[in-house]
Amino acid sequence: MKKLNIYKIISFVALIVLFFILILPQTYNVNKKQKTEQCIKNMTTIYKAIKSYMNEREENFEGTARDLMRMNYLKTTYECPEKGVGDKYFMRGDFETGEIIVTCPNHDKFEDHVLPESLLE
Repeated sequence: MKKLNIYKIISFVALIVLFFILILPQTYNVNKKQKTEQCIKNMTTIYKAIKSYMNEREENFEGTARDLMRMNYLKTTYECPEKGVGDKYFMRGDFETGEIIVTCPNHDKFEDHVLPESLLE
């Protein structure tokens, strides 16, 4: 039987610690506040882009973030960081009323993913 030396024990413990460091945030959503803040920041950026679009073109906005990007109102398209790829924001703007709606696709699961009231006033 081979002897267990200190290097094998340290390596084993380090491997277990690394495993938990990589798995823990995904399993228990440790960085939930960070993702919520990023989602709100994304929606705020989209809101401002739609507002600029409506002010310059004097028309309603019905489209996607990709449309805003093509017209140089956004630098990139945005997705909710909570679930990952493919979670596009719902957006539209009414020029007549000045109402702009930007909604997180995961709002039903994460109710704190909403634009702040101060921005909507």
